[in-house]
Amino acid sequence: MTMDSISPSVPQGNACAHHPAQHTARQRLRFIVRLWHWARRMDRLAQLRRERNQLHELSDALLRDIGLTRHEANRESRRHYWDDIGWRR
Repeated sequence: MTMDSISPSVPQGNACAHHPAQHTARQRLRFIVRLWHWARRMDRLAQLRRERNQLHELSDALLRDIGLTRHEANRESRRHYWDDIGWRR
């Protein structure tokens, strides 16, 4: 008698095969996670654009209070919204 003739508890072939419904559910979950990360990134870019616009509108006195010159504030406000060095916070 061989081991194959005894009813095995694990099906023959790929013992680690997943049910197709589990595979589909996992793909959906990965898609949702990627979509969530994309939405968070877009929100961050919109926030950065608002902050740069507000910086441009500050008075010279307020800029002095935060330690910036008008030139530095203008340069920062002209940067593109996707130019974000701290986006992986």
